[in-house]
Amino acid sequence: MAKQAGYIKLEGTMGDLTFYKNRDGKFIARRKGGVSKKRINTDPRFQRTRENLREFAVAASSAKFLKNAFREIELKSNGGRLHNRLYSAAMKVVKSDPVSARGERKFELGDMSIMRGFEFSDKATLANVLKVLPETAEDAASFSVTIPETVPTKYMVYSSGSKFYRFSLIRATVDFTQQTYSSEIATIEPMPIVNVPTPAVTLTLPKPGIEGENYFFALALEFFLDVNDTRYDLNDVSQNPAVILAIS
Repeated sequence: MAKQAGYIKLEGTMGDLTFYKNRDGKFIARRKGGVSKKRINTDPRFQRTRENLREFAVAASSAKFLKNAFREIELKSNGGRLHNRLYSAAMKVVKSDPVSARGERKFELGDMSIMRGFEFSDKATLANVLKVLPETAEDAASFSVTIPETVPTKYMVYSSGSKFYRFSLIRATVDFTQQTYSSEIATIEPMPIVNVPTPAVTLTLPKPGIEGENYFFALALEFFLDVNDTRYDLNDVSQNPAVILAIS
Protein backbone atom coordinates (compact mmCIF):
# COMPACT_ATOMS: atom_id res chain seq x y z
CA MET A 1 0.00 0.00 0.00
CA ALA A 2 1.34 3.43 -0.94
CA LYS A 3 0.23 7.06 -0.69
CA GLN A 4 -0.44 9.00 -3.86
CA ALA A 5 1.77 12.05 -4.33
CA GLY A 6 1.48 15.05 -6.60
CA TYR A 7 -1.35 17.42 -7.44
CA ILE A 8 -3.51 14.96 -9.39
CA LYS A 9 -5.16 12.27 -7.26
CA LEU A 10 -6.68 9.16 -8.85
CA GLU A 11 -9.64 6.99 -7.92
CA GLY A 12 -10.48 3.73 -9.67
CA THR A 13 -8.57 0.81 -11.20
CA MET A 14 -5.76 0.90 -13.71
CA GLY A 15 -4.20 -2.42 -14.66
CA ASP A 16 -3.33 -4.24 -11.45
CA LEU A 17 -3.42 -1.06 -9.34
CA THR A 18 -6.40 0.31 -7.42
CA PHE A 19 -6.56 3.97 -6.41
CA TYR A 20 -8.92 5.19 -3.69
CA LYS A 21 -9.51 7.72 -0.93
CA ASN A 22 -9.48 6.30 2.61
CA ARG A 23 -11.45 7.41 5.70
CA ASP A 24 -8.76 9.92 6.63
CA GLY A 25 -9.06 11.67 3.28
CA LYS A 26 -5.71 10.33 2.04
CA PHE A 27 -5.35 8.98 -1.47
CA ILE A 28 -3.96 5.44 -1.51
CA ALA A 29 -2.70 3.10 -4.21
CA ARG A 30 -2.58 -0.68 -3.78
CA ARG A 31 -1.81 -3.62 -6.02
CA LYS A 32 -4.51 -6.14 -6.83
CA GLY A 33 -3.93 -9.84 -6.59
CA GLY A 34 -2.90 -12.25 -3.85
CA VAL A 35 -3.91 -15.76 -2.93
CA SER A 36 -7.18 -17.03 -4.40
CA LYS A 37 -10.23 -17.54 -2.18
CA LYS A 38 -10.41 -21.21 -3.18
CA ARG A 39 -6.83 -21.83 -2.05
CA ILE A 40 -7.42 -20.08 1.27
CA ASN A 41 -10.50 -22.24 1.88
CA THR A 42 -8.84 -25.56 1.02
CA ASP A 43 -5.06 -25.43 1.33
CA PRO A 44 -3.85 -26.92 4.67
CA ARG A 45 -1.15 -24.27 4.79
CA PHE A 46 -3.87 -21.64 5.27
CA GLN A 47 -5.48 -23.31 8.28
CA ARG A 48 -4.43 -20.45 10.57
CA THR A 49 -5.81 -17.96 8.05
CA ARG A 50 -9.18 -19.74 8.00
CA GLU A 51 -9.28 -19.70 11.81
CA ASN A 52 -8.52 -15.98 11.84
CA LEU A 53 -11.19 -15.25 9.24
CA ARG A 54 -13.87 -17.09 11.23
CA GLU A 55 -13.04 -15.13 14.36
CA PHE A 56 -12.85 -11.86 12.43
CA ALA A 57 -16.41 -12.55 11.24
CA VAL A 58 -17.60 -13.23 14.80
CA ALA A 59 -16.06 -9.97 16.03
CA ALA A 60 -17.53 -8.02 13.10
CA SER A 61 -21.06 -9.32 13.69
CA SER A 62 -20.80 -8.69 17.45
CA ALA A 63 -19.65 -5.12 16.81
CA LYS A 64 -22.54 -4.66 14.40
CA PHE A 65 -25.10 -5.86 16.97
CA LEU A 66 -23.69 -3.48 19.59
CA LYS A 67 -23.64 -0.55 17.18
CA ASN A 68 -27.24 -1.22 16.16
CA ALA A 69 -28.37 -1.64 19.76
CA PHE A 70 -26.67 1.66 20.61
CA ARG A 71 -28.21 3.38 17.59
CA GLU A 72 -29.27 6.31 19.79
CA ILE A 73 -25.62 6.93 20.59
CA GLU A 74 -24.32 6.19 17.11
CA LEU A 75 -26.46 9.01 15.72
CA LYS A 76 -25.21 11.56 18.26
CA SER A 77 -21.75 10.51 19.50
CA ASN A 78 -19.79 9.19 16.56
CA GLY A 79 -16.35 10.58 15.83
CA GLY A 80 -16.29 8.81 12.45
CA ARG A 81 -14.40 5.65 13.41
CA LEU A 82 -17.03 3.99 15.58
CA HIS A 83 -17.44 0.72 13.69
CA ASN A 84 -13.70 0.05 13.39
CA ARG A 85 -13.10 0.86 17.04
CA LEU A 86 -16.02 -1.31 18.17
CA TYR A 87 -14.71 -4.12 15.98
CA SER A 88 -11.23 -3.83 17.50
CA ALA A 89 -12.65 -4.04 21.04
CA ALA A 90 -14.94 -6.94 20.06
CA MET A 91 -11.95 -8.82 18.63
CA LYS A 92 -10.22 -8.60 22.01
CA VAL A 93 -13.31 -10.07 23.67
CA VAL A 94 -13.44 -12.92 21.15
CA LYS A 95 -9.77 -13.73 21.74
CA SER A 96 -10.37 -13.83 25.50
CA ASP A 97 -12.75 -16.82 25.20
CA PRO A 98 -11.01 -19.33 27.54
CA VAL A 99 -12.80 -22.52 26.46
CA SER A 100 -13.26 -22.63 22.68
CA ALA A 101 -10.68 -23.85 20.18
CA ARG A 102 -8.80 -21.34 18.05
CA GLY A 103 -11.03 -20.35 15.16
CA GLU A 104 -14.17 -21.19 17.15
CA ARG A 105 -13.91 -18.59 19.90
CA LYS A 106 -17.08 -16.60 20.61
CA PHE A 107 -17.80 -13.10 21.86
CA GLU A 108 -20.39 -14.23 24.39
CA LEU A 109 -17.87 -16.60 26.02
CA GLY A 110 -15.13 -14.00 26.26
CA ASP A 111 -14.41 -11.36 28.89
CA MET A 112 -16.99 -8.72 28.01
CA SER A 113 -15.69 -6.46 30.77
CA ILE A 114 -13.07 -5.48 28.18
CA MET A 115 -15.81 -3.28 26.70
CA ARG A 116 -16.19 -1.29 29.93
CA GLY A 117 -14.87 2.22 29.44
CA PHE A 118 -15.35 2.12 25.66
CA GLU A 119 -15.74 5.66 24.33
CA PHE A 120 -18.06 6.00 21.35
CA SER A 121 -16.40 9.17 20.14
CA ASP A 122 -12.64 9.21 19.72
CA LYS A 123 -12.77 13.00 19.56
CA ALA A 124 -14.83 13.84 22.66
CA THR A 125 -14.36 11.53 25.64
CA LEU A 126 -16.60 11.91 28.67
CA ALA A 127 -13.67 12.66 31.00
CA ASN A 128 -12.51 15.49 28.73
CA VAL A 129 -15.97 17.04 28.46
CA LEU A 130 -17.46 16.47 31.93
CA LYS A 131 -15.16 17.52 34.77
CA VAL A 132 -17.07 15.78 37.56
CA LEU A 133 -17.05 12.05 38.18
CA PRO A 134 -20.38 10.22 37.72
CA GLU A 135 -21.32 7.83 40.51
CA THR A 136 -22.71 4.39 39.67
CA ALA A 137 -24.80 1.90 41.63
CA GLU A 138 -25.70 -1.60 40.52
CA ASP A 139 -27.58 -4.61 41.84
CA ALA A 140 -29.15 -7.72 40.35
CA ALA A 141 -32.22 -5.81 39.17
CA SER A 142 -30.99 -2.42 37.95
CA PHE A 143 -28.15 -0.04 37.13
CA SER A 144 -28.04 3.66 38.10
CA VAL A 145 -25.74 6.57 37.40
CA THR A 146 -25.72 9.88 39.26
CA ILE A 147 -24.12 13.08 38.02
CA PRO A 148 -23.43 15.22 41.11
CA GLU A 149 -24.56 18.81 41.54
CA THR A 150 -22.34 20.93 39.34
CA VAL A 151 -21.90 24.33 37.71
CA PRO A 152 -22.19 23.61 33.96
CA THR A 153 -20.13 26.58 32.76
CA LYS A 154 -17.23 25.52 34.98
CA TYR A 155 -17.35 21.75 34.77
CA MET A 156 -18.36 21.10 31.16
CA VAL A 157 -16.34 21.68 28.01
CA TYR A 158 -18.65 22.55 25.13
CA SER A 159 -18.51 24.20 21.75
CA SER A 160 -19.36 27.83 21.15
CA GLY A 161 -23.08 28.37 20.75
CA SER A 162 -24.18 25.48 22.97
CA LYS A 163 -26.90 26.62 25.36
CA PHE A 164 -28.38 23.39 26.75
CA TYR A 165 -27.18 19.91 27.66
CA ARG A 166 -28.78 16.56 28.39
CA PHE A 167 -27.69 13.33 30.04
CA SER A 168 -29.05 9.95 28.93
CA LEU A 169 -28.52 6.41 30.14
CA ILE A 170 -28.90 3.80 27.41
CA ARG A 171 -29.12 0.05 27.93
CA ALA A 172 -28.21 -2.11 24.95
CA THR A 173 -29.59 -5.63 25.26
CA VAL A 174 -27.87 -8.18 23.04
CA ASP A 175 -28.30 -11.94 22.72
CA PHE A 176 -25.25 -12.89 20.68
CA THR A 177 -26.39 -16.50 20.26
CA GLN A 178 -29.85 -15.65 18.96
CA GLN A 179 -28.47 -12.57 17.19
CA THR A 180 -31.11 -10.23 18.60
CA TYR A 181 -30.76 -6.80 20.14
CA SER A 182 -32.83 -3.95 21.57
CA SER A 183 -32.37 -0.83 23.65
CA GLU A 184 -34.00 1.27 26.34
CA ILE A 185 -33.23 4.84 27.35
CA ALA A 186 -33.66 6.95 30.47
CA THR A 187 -33.11 10.67 29.92
CA ILE A 188 -33.84 14.17 31.20
CA GLU A 189 -35.17 17.32 29.61
CA PRO A 190 -32.40 19.56 28.23
CA MET A 191 -30.96 21.77 30.99
CA PRO A 192 -29.49 25.26 30.47
CA ILE A 193 -25.76 25.81 30.60
CA VAL A 194 -25.61 28.33 33.44
CA ASN A 195 -23.07 29.71 35.89
CA VAL A 196 -24.91 28.51 39.02
CA PRO A 197 -25.13 25.04 40.58
CA THR A 198 -27.61 22.67 39.00
CA PRO A 199 -29.07 19.74 40.96
CA ALA A 200 -27.72 16.22 40.81
CA VAL A 201 -29.20 13.93 38.16
CA THR A 202 -29.87 10.22 38.68
CA LEU A 203 -30.80 7.89 35.82
CA THR A 204 -31.84 4.26 36.33
CA LEU A 205 -32.63 1.37 34.02
CA PRO A 206 -33.68 -2.19 34.90
CA LYS A 207 -31.94 -5.45 34.09
CA PRO A 208 -34.65 -7.69 32.64
CA GLY A 209 -32.66 -10.79 33.60
CA ILE A 210 -33.67 -12.88 30.59
CA GLU A 211 -31.48 -15.91 29.95
CA GLY A 212 -28.99 -15.40 27.13
CA GLU A 213 -29.22 -11.61 27.19
CA ASN A 214 -26.24 -9.38 27.92
CA TYR A 215 -26.72 -5.81 29.12
CA PHE A 216 -24.45 -2.88 28.26
CA PHE A 217 -25.12 0.44 30.02
CA ALA A 218 -23.75 3.66 28.53
CA LEU A 219 -23.92 7.28 29.68
CA ALA A 220 -24.28 9.91 26.97
CA LEU A 221 -23.97 13.69 27.15
CA GLU A 222 -25.23 15.84 24.31
CA PHE A 223 -25.36 19.59 23.70
CA PHE A 224 -27.97 21.72 21.98
CA LEU A 225 -28.26 25.05 20.26
CA ASP A 226 -31.13 27.36 21.19
CA VAL A 227 -32.94 29.37 18.53
CA ASN A 228 -36.09 31.22 19.55
CA ASP A 229 -36.69 28.87 22.50
CA THR A 230 -36.33 25.77 20.32
CA ARG A 231 -33.58 23.18 20.96
CA TYR A 232 -31.53 21.97 18.01
CA ASP A 233 -28.94 19.20 17.93
CA LEU A 234 -25.41 20.26 17.13
CA ASN A 235 -24.41 19.36 13.60
CA ASP A 236 -20.99 18.25 14.85
CA VAL A 237 -21.89 15.02 16.68
CA SER A 238 -18.24 14.47 17.60
CA GLN A 239 -18.80 17.00 20.41
CA ASN A 240 -21.15 14.60 22.26
CA PRO A 241 -19.36 12.01 24.42
CA ALA A 242 -20.74 8.61 25.45
CA VAL A 243 -19.08 5.77 27.34
CA ILE A 244 -19.98 2.22 28.40
CA LEU A 245 -20.07 2.19 32.19
CA ALA A 246 -21.24 -1.33 33.04
CA ILE A 247 -21.85 -4.76 31.54
CA SER A 248 -23.84 -7.63 32.98
